[in-house]
Amino acid sequence: MDNKNLQIGYNTFADRIAEIDFYGPAQQGGGTDWVLCHFDPHQSVAFSCEQAKKTAERFAQLGVDFVANFEFQNFSEQYTTEDGYDWCNHPDGTHRLNLPAEYVQAFAEHSNFLGMMHDEMEHVIINRNLSIALANKKKRIYPMFPLHNGKDVLAQGELCSRQIKEFTDDIKAKGARALAGEHVFPVLYHTFARNGIIPNFKSQKENYTNLMFAVAAGAALQYKTPLWNCVDLWFRNTYPGHSADEMYHNLVFAYLSGVNRVYVESSNRFYDKNKDGQGPTNAYGDAFNRFTSEYRGKERGYDVQDYRPRIGIVRYDDTFWGQNDPFMWAPILFGNSNLKPDKKAKEWLRVLRTVSHKATSKHGFGWDKVSPWSLRKHRSFSSMNSLAVFDDRVQKDVLQSLELCFLCGYHIEKETLDAVAELVRENGLTVVTPARFAPSHVASKTKFGFAEVKDGKGRWLVAKHPDDPRVVRRIRPLLGKKGELRLRFADREICLCISEDGNRFTVK
Repeated sequence: MDNKNLQIGYNTFADRIAEIDFYGPAQQGGGTDWVLCHFDPHQSVAFSCEQAKKTAERFAQLGVDFVANFEFQNFSEQYTTEDGYDWCNHPDGTHRLNLPAEYVQAFAEHSNFLGMMHDEMEHVIINRNLSIALANKKKRIYPMFPLHNGKDVLAQGELCSRQIKEFTDDIKAKGARALAGEHVFPVLYHTFARNGIIPNFKSQKENYTNLMFAVAAGAALQYKTPLWNCVDLWFRNTYPGHSADEMYHNLVFAYLSGVNRVYVESSNRFYDKNKDGQGPTNAYGDAFNRFTSEYRGKERGYDVQDYRPRIGIVRYDDTFWGQNDPFMWAPILFGNSNLKPDKKAKEWLRVLRTVSHKATSKHGFGWDKVSPWSLRKHRSFSSMNSLAVFDDRVQKDVLQSLELCFLCGYHIEKETLDAVAELVRENGLTVVTPARFAPSHVASKTKFGFAEVKDGKGRWLVAKHPDDPRVVRRIRPLLGKKGELRLRFADREICLCISEDGNRFTVK
């Protein structure tokens, strides 16, 4: 696992790595610790292996670690090189990254090779290679993995989990030391982490940074993985869609929140083009250099594994984040058109609205889709009192720090429910839950859709909806103050006061 200090990365492309000036100017601001490099195969497997070796050697000369990122498969309906090797398509009609063993090993020959990244893998799964489908006018849809034929959400979820594990195991067996995702949406972090993929959340972009962190950090904490962060300059179809100052504060948030590795997508925006090609750094490059000079190598003393959330959400990771646009964001689960989200899938969105002091919509997580709510100007930060999201099999030791816990979704394992019940009695935990997850002696006391039941040192609040006004009144003291973003760790608590525009903060 990465050390406690934040490792700052630089994002570039393999065909630009020979241009030393592209990487070099970042050194003026204090340098970077690693590079995320995008690779595309060319001509043949043999030729691609040679290019991989040359690029890896160049990074070795620069003295930096690197991660190989792949996203060509997300946009290319066909990608067969001249030697007949198919890098994407499979006989069963599925479409996913297919790396030859010798290609992975070409990177792995170098000790500075950290591993590989599948760009926006969860996007590909839940939206069935949407970029390719849009390009071919939806004449053909390509799922990443074979889909379950039934209408059982849990069966599809378990199938997807096994497929992700097989995919991950295959890449690692070929020589990759690690595999990371890169998430546009706040789903599948836990399924990925459980199966060996490092959680990597996009910040700013179209979501609240701290809420994306809460989901990804919960997965990293639960499954004892590092946590990575992509500070993404895109906002919908606008690039850059965020200011240099907003980017800077998102980078600082990565440091303060215990992220292990951070980088900006894409770092080619740090320079203005001139008649000779690459020009000097602009406001974005200057902001990045300012950050590296202030925070690179700065002793932190903690990371995500020291995060001690006050508020927890426990739910089955069903891939629902609020999608409801039949054209772009199909209202289905796991990319399976047989599975339509119901009220159980939507419960956690009501929780997020409650714990963020109504910053989000109860119908969606952020600005990913067009809706009356998302016409509001984007904000990177919302109120939050040390929140983390866990999946349906989280264990007692991970939940020990919680003061408030929400249970929701399709399923929660009995062992997890028993652990929550113990924490109510022993630790004084307050739990908000629908009747189906409450112990029988608690659920039986529900009248008119609500019950408040004391149990040992703690209490249960049973309600049909987690944002029931009767619930909100009783938990308000546990939600923190509006305008404050709190992060509690084992030996400290950090309070950020959010600016009026929601894109900056000061440390209180």
